[in-house]
Amino acid sequence: MIGTDIVYIPRLKKMIDNNPSFIKKVYTKNELAIANTIKDPVNFLATRFAAKEAIIKATNTKFDFNEIEILKGDLGEPIPTIINHEEYKIDLSLSYDNNYAIAFCIIKY
Repeated sequence: MIGTDIVYIPRLKKMIDNNPSFIKKVYTKNELAIANTIKDPVNFLATRFAAKEAIIKATNTKFDFNEIEILKGDLGEPIPTIINHEEYKIDLSLSYDNNYAIAFCIIKY
């Protein structure tokens, strides 16, 4: 199964700035810890939001956003996991440019 999503970064930034509870509903503690090490974390958070949407679309399952975690590997590559659902093997590509972030995933069972 495949999934893709695109995020308008200024809209996401506005949601983050205007609704502090949004961050807790969407991102895991580990993702936020990584974001806090980045000078401007908005692009990081935007790609993770797009990835979570893409994964939900590909699995056709209603996961909570914070059940999906996208960490960084040694080379900066995204490491996606659906918490307590290791049966999903996820290939994930993330990118951003200017005002947009995009994610594309392939789910294997």
